Amino acid sequence: MSNSNSNSNSSLISAGDSGSSNGNESNWLKRHRELPIIVMVDPYSTACVIAQELQKRGYLIVALWTIGFAEEMKTHIPKSCGKMEYFGQIDQKPNSHSDTLLELLQVADGRTIYGCVAGGEAGVDYADAFSEYLEEERIRAGTSNDKILSNGTSIPNRRDKYIQQELCKQAGLRSVRQAGSDKFDEGVRAFLNTESFPVVLKPTESAGSDGVKLCYTFDDAKDHFETLMKGQLVNGGDCPSVLCQEFLEGTEYVIDNVSRDGVHKLCMIWVYDKRVANGANFVYFGMKPVDPTTPLASILINYVKRVLDAMEILHGPTHSEVMMTEDGPCLVEVNCRAHGGDGTFRPLAKALTGGYSQVEMAVDAFVDPLAFARTPDTPSYPYRAAGQEVIFVNKSTGIVKASPGYDVIKMMPSFLHMDGMISKGSTVDYTVDLVTGIGSVILMHKNPNVVQRDIDFVRYLEDINGFFVYETKLENLKRPRGDAVVKFKNVVGGKPPKSPHGSHRRNNTTGDFEMKHHQHVFSSDGPNLVRIMSNDRPELGGSGGMGMLTKRGTTVDSSREAVVLIDPYSTGCCVAEEIMKRGFSVIACGTLNYLAEVDERDTLAGTSQAMYDAAGTLRVVACLAGGEAGVDLADALSEHIEVRTNGTSIPNRRDKKVQQEIIRKHGLRSVRQAGGSDFADVKDFLQVEPFPVVLKPTESAGSDGVKLCHSFDEAEEHFRVLMNSQMVNGGDCPSVLCQEFLRGKEYVVDHVSRDGDHKTVMVWVYDKRPCHGSAFVYFGCVPVDSESLEAKIVIPYVRGVLDALEFKNGPSHGEVMMTPDGPCLVEMNCRAHGGDGNWRPLCNHLTGGYSQVEATVDAFLDKRQFSLIPNKPPSPFKASGQEVILVSFGRGVVKGTPGFEDIKQMQSFVYLETGVRPGSRVDYTVDLFTGIGSVILMHKDANVLEEDIRRIRDMEKNNQLFTFEKQAGYMKSPSIIGLDQIGSITSEAASNEIY
Repeated sequence: MSNSNSNSNSSLISAGDSGSSNGNESNWLKRHRELPIIVMVDPYSTACVIAQELQKRGYLIVALWTIGFAEEMKTHIPKSCGKMEYFGQIDQKPNSHSDTLLELLQVADGRTIYGCVAGGEAGVDYADAFSEYLEEERIRAGTSNDKILSNGTSIPNRRDKYIQQELCKQAGLRSVRQAGSDKFDEGVRAFLNTESFPVVLKPTESAGSDGVKLCYTFDDAKDHFETLMKGQLVNGGDCPSVLCQEFLEGTEYVIDNVSRDGVHKLCMIWVYDKRVANGANFVYFGMKPVDPTTPLASILINYVKRVLDAMEILHGPTHSEVMMTEDGPCLVEVNCRAHGGDGTFRPLAKALTGGYSQVEMAVDAFVDPLAFARTPDTPSYPYRAAGQEVIFVNKSTGIVKASPGYDVIKMMPSFLHMDGMISKGSTVDYTVDLVTGIGSVILMHKNPNVVQRDIDFVRYLEDINGFFVYETKLENLKRPRGDAVVKFKNVVGGKPPKSPHGSHRRNNTTGDFEMKHHQHVFSSDGPNLVRIMSNDRPELGGSGGMGMLTKRGTTVDSSREAVVLIDPYSTGCCVAEEIMKRGFSVIACGTLNYLAEVDERDTLAGTSQAMYDAAGTLRVVACLAGGEAGVDLADALSEHIEVRTNGTSIPNRRDKKVQQEIIRKHGLRSVRQAGGSDFADVKDFLQVEPFPVVLKPTESAGSDGVKLCHSFDEAEEHFRVLMNSQMVNGGDCPSVLCQEFLRGKEYVVDHVSRDGDHKTVMVWVYDKRPCHGSAFVYFGCVPVDSESLEAKIVIPYVRGVLDALEFKNGPSHGEVMMTPDGPCLVEMNCRAHGGDGNWRPLCNHLTGGYSQVEATVDAFLDKRQFSLIPNKPPSPFKASGQEVILVSFGRGVVKGTPGFEDIKQMQSFVYLETGVRPGSRVDYTVDLFTGIGSVILMHKDANVLEEDIRRIRDMEKNNQLFTFEKQAGYMKSPSIIGLDQIGSITSEAASNEIY
């Protein structure tokens, strides 16, 4: 209404002489005294934007704070408002409306009281009651003021969600099954005992996602009931009661209306973009505008109008949430005030409609009925622009050091407004509900392609964890392998017990025995692994599919000969098994059917004598390492008994520091490094080398202690951890190596050598990607064509390393980083490729009949057969395949593993290894300890392989590998702060609320 119309109104009630002009006032002050007053009850969030619009139209705003409204909430001014000042502020009086009115009249100072409206959820009930009282007083006083609009109190508490559903039921509208009370035993217990879980619990009077929770068990529901009754609502005031409702399944819509005199006009329809993410079923990705001209929209519009009629809502904005179920629309709740979120939706809505939003419509409804009448009943379509709210979904965790993603988003062409941003120093987690939200952005542009491109970029930022830079943390650089984690047990005074794939050795410093239990990292609860080999692939052959395509024999009478294996472990057990298949006896430690088991003695002579005693009449023809810890002894003992050996001319070729120094002398690219057993030995290096740096034990296997350290303090801490710990393969840590961090693609080159003739049996490349905030998550290990450019570079380099290290006999496992200035050794493992040899069937098929296991036995025991092995693998391979390392995108207690069953049915499936089973607890994969398994895939058709890999990656991202035991969770948008540690809420947190 124009100022001229409102100026003709007289005061509601005279304020006495204090309200009269003294004749000396300026014209401006006189006009100011004639401006009408609108009372806004608990102005908050979007209500502040509405108040500001009213001020622009010539109305003065008096804030009326209800009893119990949180003090910190009164000072909240949305960023969308900028500066906000009220003409006056008063508090609700506890005894009567007349006392409140008296204080209002004193503030009004003779000005007309034009209206009273709800400013926020907590103010709805009092706004209805006080506006009704003001209209009654206007009539009683006989003034000619315009009617004060009110929804009245014929429904005493229309905010109450229980009452809303009962009114819908009485009107013949679809409503939810429910029970509500302030006491658990009064109806709620009985409802929970009969209603199917999950159920929804919420305060009967709520705003945003204030306490709205999905509970899957009776105990969860009871606990949340008690929490709500003890807590406060986000808008202030105690929780009067709790509502328990059936869980509605379907698509959730938001319908924003504005009403005047019972005429309900649609402002906008939105639909929530909810998806499965991070192991949670209801993660909000955004809120999109809906075409209001569709049949679906018509159903929703008409349903909500009937709901508003049933609730006797005549005037003002409303924000209704409706679930479109299989049997039609069903009310979730009606919020009898404007759409929240600090009104950040307003510019987008105005662009979509061509000029108005719920804010302008609400003001028209209260003060300009002609303008309201001219507003369309529904927005015109197609919309004048494109846009939506995009809610950020975090896929990592850490302490925020910087937030470059926010800055990048602000530069996007469609950027309009961003809210709920996380500040520096905050700890963020994976987004699974409202509490773990990291903000939202409003995007809008005339070109829908621009909007979609920007949305895609936001999702890309999420995938690469580009929102935040975290405070540095230690990161494992090595891939999760089967020989990466071992538990230790000291047994004093005798021979320790045997264990599957295990070994023992004497601790030379204590005289005690150490037991090394093989515990795979893919096990979440110990070494009880699930290992499954395909039974539908007859071409795999052998027991359990681990055998060769053709059985190899030997050219000697193997029954009279024995082979010594030092510390057979992981793939070393596969080598032992292959040796025994060829008729040789094996002297070793473990549970295979060895001829004998011998403990290392204090001297080589003693050890060799014990070995000969065990061999008896058999001739010992070879001695080789069966695992990382056995390399040094195998070199020394084989040299001592004069069988094929690498010798001891290099006393400790396992030492990674020694390796780098030797290859540097031979002119090969090596890493900058320093090592020692005292921190002073590496201190100078750490003070000059750019961070991050890599720290590792000088003798290591798998991912044993290999860490990326981002600061001097972290490096010093990890140095001391390594020196105080034991390595996975046994023995104390003799020293620690600090190295430059090599950037590039990591390759693995597996060789088998005989008398210095190095034959490449396989080249692999690791599929490493950023994931869940970790820079180095392993997704797979992929074979590399031997004729590729990369292979032609790394193979000669690795053979040069082997020559430099004087490595002449046996298997080796070289890890090389392809840096911008060429290949550089990471480390040379002087034993077979680990991982329990689960890659063996794949290699056999890629090469057409051999792997590093068979080639190793040939190198020591069959000269002719070794000579027949190609110098490098065939190109192209005889089949297609790779190892797929499974990555968890969810967390929780595993109820079932349907994804594993799907994987086992894939055409390319060969082998699955995992420690996850029902009852296991899994987390997001960020390193070796959070790995969930490994799959070997192989097929002659590369297209079949690629499709199966794609399916596995889709199952991971959609959390289809596992079903989790249900856990209670908040249901509303993560861009909404609804319940902040119930009982306290900061003004900063409150400013992020979207109702």
